[in-house]
Amino acid sequence: MIRIFQHNFSSGFRPAYVVAASVCLCLALLTFPAQGRPPLLRDQFGATGSLQDHLGSVQVVIVVSAKRLRRIKRWEQAIRKHYATLPLLRVADIPRTAPVEYDTVAAKLRKRLPDDVNVLIDLEGHWSKEYGLDTGVPNLLVFDPAGELAARHAGKYKSTGFEALRIDLDRLLQSQ
Repeated sequence: MIRIFQHNFSSGFRPAYVVAASVCLCLALLTFPAQGRPPLLRDQFGATGSLQDHLGSVQVVIVVSAKRLRRIKRWEQAIRKHYATLPLLRVADIPRTAPVEYDTVAAKLRKRLPDDVNVLIDLEGHWSKEYGLDTGVPNLLVFDPAGELAARHAGKYKSTGFEALRIDLDRLLQSQ
């Protein structure tokens, strides 16, 4: 047996309790890792992008299934109308129901989207897994200047939903 520390166990602690508590702590650390960051992704033109690109600024990331990209248009129009210079990332979550390669998805997006609209392609679902998102609807993730998730909104565009987003954005932008 390896001794990590010595303790007088006459005070009520038993070695078995210490070992059990240590094992539970180790399992908890392995099961619930610290929140990571989704990796660098490529858009349909091959350019890379990530949350790290705009650290130091409040930013919005919109994550939705590639099949539902059309649903972000009204959200983006409203955001651009009120926050013209706010960094905004668009992420297309690719359903993992069938094997798909980057080149196939990129070609489809280039064909369907205007040239000035770049969308990061998430083949592995990093964003949806990391933040527990239902990508059947647009997910608007608001990050503070340190890159920490500050607010999240989900659903089809509605003016009431946008007002809630504005409250979060105004609060963060005023504290910058």
